[in-house]
Amino acid sequence: MLRILALLTFSLTSVLLAVDEGAIGGGSGAAGATGGAAAQGQPSIWPMILLIGGMFLFMWFVIIRPQKKEEKRKKEMLGSTKKGDEVETIGGLRGEVVTVGEQTMEVRLGKDPGVVVVFSRPAVHRNLTQEAAQPAKK
Repeated sequence: MLRILALLTFSLTSVLLAVDEGAIGGGSGAAGATGGAAAQGQPSIWPMILLIGGMFLFMWFVIIRPQKKEEKRKKEMLGSTKKGDEVETIGGLRGEVVTVGEQTMEVRLGKDPGVVVVFSRPAVHRNLTQEAAQPAKK
């Protein structure tokens, strides 16, 4: 999809530049007869506007939209994490959730009941219990 979007943006820009230069649609004779801005040597701004618009759409679909989806997924995952779930932190530590607070989670690392670490909620990267319960997506 990324290649198709880039190709469409490039193709549209090329066609608009060709029309603006007079390569398509009658050349300079038609522009001179109508008294257009191209006959006076002033380039059209439309190819630039379309190019910038195409780049904005490209950035939206490649960067902004996936980032928002990931933020939504993580927010839902953190909201549904409960006591007893096995989680993995952004540092790679795995453990079992002991308590869940508004801003923090206490996680028991390993099988030793004495090793309980307090993590900030955003520090939890994955909920392994939920991932195991969901069917695998293709």
